[in-house]
Amino acid sequence: MAATRPVPQIIPPISPSRRPRGRRISQQRLTSNRRLLTVETTVKLGVNLVLSAFALSALIQMLPQHRSASEKLQDIRAEVKITEERVIKEREEFTRYFDPKQTKSIMQEQGNRIDPNQKPIIFLEERSSATAESTDESKTTYAGLD
Repeated sequence: MAATRPVPQIIPPISPSRRPRGRRISQQRLTSNRRLLTVETTVKLGVNLVLSAFALSALIQMLPQHRSASEKLQDIRAEVKITEERVIKEREEFTRYFDPKQTKSIMQEQGNRIDPNQKPIIFLEERSSATAESTDESKTTYAGLD
C-alpha cells in the first residue's frame, strides 16, 4: 500500500536585515500608540469635566425647587395631623351618638324631655332682704319642700 506522505514545508530563513526593521516598526507603533492613548485619555477627561460641570449646574438649579417642595411637604404634614385629630374627634362623637346605651342621655341633652323615672329638682333663689323681712322667709326652698 502506498500511503501518502506529508509534503515538507520549507520555511524561509529570516535574514538578519529584517530583524531591526521589526524592532523599528514596533518602536514606531509604540510611540504612535502612546500618543493615541494620551490623546484619548485627554479627550475622556475633558468630556467628563464638561459632563460634571453640567451635572453641577443642574443640581444648583434644582436646589431651590427641592427646598420649596420640602416646605410644601411640611405644610401638608401639618394639615394632615390637624385633619387626623378632627377625624378622631368626629369618630368619637359619632360612636357616642349611635351608642344604644347613651340614647336617653343624648335625648335629654338635646331636647326638653326628661326620663319619666327622674324627678326634676328646681332651685329657687333667696328673696331680697326687704322682701324677706316682710315674709320672714330667708331660706331657699327646693321644689316647695321644707
